[in-house]
Amino acid sequence: MLRFILATEKPSSEGASDREQLAYELRKQRSYTTIYIGVERKYQALIADTEDGKTAWDTLKANFEPSSRARLASLVDDFFSSRFDVNEETIGIYSKKILGKNQQIKEAGFKMPDILVCFQLIRFLPPEYDNLVQILYRIKDEEFTVDNITKQLITESGRIQLKLKDEDRVQSVTDAYIAGGRNPEENRQKQKNTATKSYGSGTVMDPGVRRNRKSS
Repeated sequence: MLRFILATEKPSSEGASDREQLAYELRKQRSYTTIYIGVERKYQALIADTEDGKTAWDTLKANFEPSSRARLASLVDDFFSSRFDVNEETIGIYSKKILGKNQQIKEAGFKMPDILVCFQLIRFLPPEYDNLVQILYRIKDEEFTVDNITKQLITESGRIQLKLKDEDRVQSVTDAYIAGGRNPEENRQKQKNTATKSYGSGTVMDPGVRRNRKSS
């Protein structure tokens, strides 16, 4: 089928046998049939007036393939609309996403200036990256590159994650210390209450309580 679409399938020569001619016509018809049954029913009307595979393919292509400018506009809009979602992706994944969209723009025929790619990489970051962003705005032009910005972001992401883990660990230790500090006091109060109740009911008293009573 592809050979007919690309027009690389040569027609049968004048001296071809009937069998060869029939085989050629069957292949040609099969290329069209494959395209016709492969599209949705509502689009089959677009190619119903032809039985040529290449003509059918070109017709569908003209109706559904966006123009180069329209596609480029869509890619550029998608590029500048990208946001870093802290709940769904890491800074490394986000960076790869931006670079991937930039590559699509390049393949569509436009070279995005590196400085714009760098700006997009640091444009919509959470507050934790504010200090780094301000530093990056002040670095030398030769250092403000896509590779360097990406490395700085990944390094900063690791530092932020380590800081959060340390803060969680300190909070856990603090909570445990506070909880442990309360327990001795609560235990002493319980012991005191138990001793007082035992004395009033005539049961065995706390030794300290007996000594105090005798001395009085």
